[in-house]
Amino acid sequence: MAIFVDDNYGTWDMDEDGSEEFYFHTQKTNVEKECEGCGRLVKIQPQYGYCNSCAERLERGLDLINIWE
Repeated sequence: MAIFVDDNYGTWDMDEDGSEEFYFHTQKTNVEKECEGCGRLVKIQPQYGYCNSCAERLERGLDLINIWE
């Protein structure tokens, strides 16, 4: 079982239910863009505005100001 870390999902733990194909397809369709939350250049899906780190903070109701300083 492999574990990957990326800007879409954070930590992805590969299992045996076909998720490997989904994961690698997602990686192939990523684009490089600036995250709207932290301003870092990340590889995420074209329709995403935030990297995984910022999305998790928003989901928890936390502020995005100064998270990378």
